[in-house]
Amino acid sequence: MPRKTQGFSISGVQIKAQLKVCDGRLALVDHDGELILKPSPEAFEYVAENEHLTMTLMRQVGFDVPPCGLITLQDGHRVFVIRRYDRTSGGKRHQEDAMQALGIHNATSGSKYDSASYADVLALTKARCGSAVAARLLDRLVFSYLVGNDDHHLKNISFILERPVTLAPAYDTLASSLYNQGGQVMALRFFPDREPAYFAEMGNGHYSGSDFVELAKSAGLAEKAAKSRIERLALQTEKRAPDLIRSSYLPDEMKGRYQTLVSERLGFIRVM
Repeated sequence: MPRKTQGFSISGVQIKAQLKVCDGRLALVDHDGELILKPSPEAFEYVAENEHLTMTLMRQVGFDVPPCGLITLQDGHRVFVIRRYDRTSGGKRHQEDAMQALGIHNATSGSKYDSASYADVLALTKARCGSAVAARLLDRLVFSYLVGNDDHHLKNISFILERPVTLAPAYDTLASSLYNQGGQVMALRFFPDREPAYFAEMGNGHYSGSDFVELAKSAGLAEKAAKSRIERLALQTEKRAPDLIRSSYLPDEMKGRYQTLVSERLGFIRVM
């Protein structure tokens, strides 16, 4: 979901609907749905297949991902369906996104991109949830970079307000930069007043593993542990991505671009 593509993010033009299981069948409902249905926007083909591939990869490398899949409609189009993590048999789970947690007013559509940095969100996460949860958020940011998810903005990071407070499962993650080539590499700046060292000095438009380590250190996370987590995630992604991409429902041309993107980013993430 790029920041801007012809004036819109993909999420800005993507139709979403709620589903509920009624008598063993899926039915569209106006509220209290158990699942979210997301077709591909007409202007962005294969977004459903892209999100299914990316979320499947995310689960296989160890992230918390709600059950999801693809459904083929009678006209042959596929739609992405994912179970709502904010609904349980006991009712609604209380949550808030990072904008709300930081006390930021959603004044404009751009506020979710320019009102805070990843360093701000990581520091907040560490303060309210502890180092282990903050480290898991760092993992998500690294994964977003590896797969070209350039729309990991403040409203795509949420917390479940239970005891203890923790990160919500992953959602709205896909290789959105495939539709927005030449756009932003990540949705937010790493730091409020600067970019990390490698990105700033090299000027090649890519972040390195050392940039993510610098980000981790700014939030008080241990450098050695951050390096280890990044290396482990890179290894798992490199191991699992090729087969998943090949077996996905994307067209061959897009499969090739997806694999090229991941391979290129893996090369940069290993620069420590």
